Amino acid sequence: MQTIQESPNAARWPRHAVKQVECRKRDLVVRIVDWTKDKEEPAYDVECYIGGVYDWNESEVFTTKSSNRTKAQAKAMAIEYAQKQIAKLL
Repeated sequence: MQTIQESPNAARWPRHAVKQVECRKRDLVVRIVDWTKDKEEPAYDVECYIGGVYDWNESEVFTTKSSNRTKAQAKAMAIEYAQKQIAKLL
């Protein structure tokens, strides 16, 4: 995953760092976390927040080590799952 930096201007526009994402009642947030550098269990974590509420049943983890997947396979599965969740929940 590529990371980006804040905008170098005083207003930090258009990019600024946040500590958390606030969700409104009508927001659907799909968060994909790259844990592939974790030595114990590398994975991609797809988390779904519906109206600001995390739903474990609508979220999924795509591991590499314990499931004998490559990083590329786990990434492709995470992308596909996120797309399906967006289509289903939006």
